[in-house]
Amino acid sequence: MQDQAAGLRRMMGQGARFLPLGVCGTDPALTALAAAHLGYALHGRGLPVWVVDEAAAPRNVATCFGLPLRRTLDQVLRQGGAPDAAVSTVTPGLGCLAINGGMAWLGGMPEGRWHLTVDALTGLPEQPQCLLLHAPPAAEAGSLAMCARDRLLVVPQGRSALTQAYALMKGVQRLYPSERWHVLVMQSRDEAAARETFAALESTARRFLDIRPQWLGSVPRDASLTEAGRRMLTVQEIPADTPGVKAFRRLAETVAAVLAHAEMYSPDEFWLKMWMFSRLTAEAVPEKAQNVQLS
Repeated sequence: MQDQAAGLRRMMGQGARFLPLGVCGTDPALTALAAAHLGYALHGRGLPVWVVDEAAAPRNVATCFGLPLRRTLDQVLRQGGAPDAAVSTVTPGLGCLAINGGMAWLGGMPEGRWHLTVDALTGLPEQPQCLLLHAPPAAEAGSLAMCARDRLLVVPQGRSALTQAYALMKGVQRLYPSERWHVLVMQSRDEAAARETFAALESTARRFLDIRPQWLGSVPRDASLTEAGRRMLTVQEIPADTPGVKAFRRLAETVAAVLAHAEMYSPDEFWLKMWMFSRLTAEAVPEKAQNVQLS
């Protein structure tokens, strides 16, 4: 079964039309904020974006966008509703899809019913070119975000966060290997300090996990972002000239370059293979998963 899962992951790299990016991190609030700002910045570049939000409020992407509470996709399907009831529009070209249950839930979904769900989701008029899959905190190992070959690890600056970051990467990597990890350092004092944090993580991952995480960039400490959180301002309401927002616009350029050069596929192909990977994972790794500690 492990060989089947590995073969399926290789299949998920074929095509050239669509980029899923799994987003995870050691600080739930910062990770949600990063996913929301990055999605908004990519949308600002003219890229259609969906965020699959697996985290619960208030430390989730929907809260950062100021979206009202919606039923999650699993709830909608259990109640016999249409899948689009779980999709919220932030602004034209930027959507948020709430899902709960991760690979365990999806792997238990009957194949025919998931095909109908995919038909409904891909039949919506606005389809993403980039799909950000935001993993729930402390449950990354079972998250749908790990079905994506490209992963973004959000790490606060400083050596104190490195142990947790490495443990998260190690736990996920042992279950679902990928060589395509990207690192974003948040709340950096300056570029040099952020690079130092990344270098320490990259060196450890290269030595013990045999992977080479890629530098995506950094976001500086920005009092305006902190104040926006206190005032419950949404990502859309934060002034565009603040240092943090400018940094995310630069990061969007980098992610767009990754998208342009990555192996991609059509949305329906990814949704279907995500189900297949979840089903194979449910059959292949439960005993191994018990031995992984994500702390």
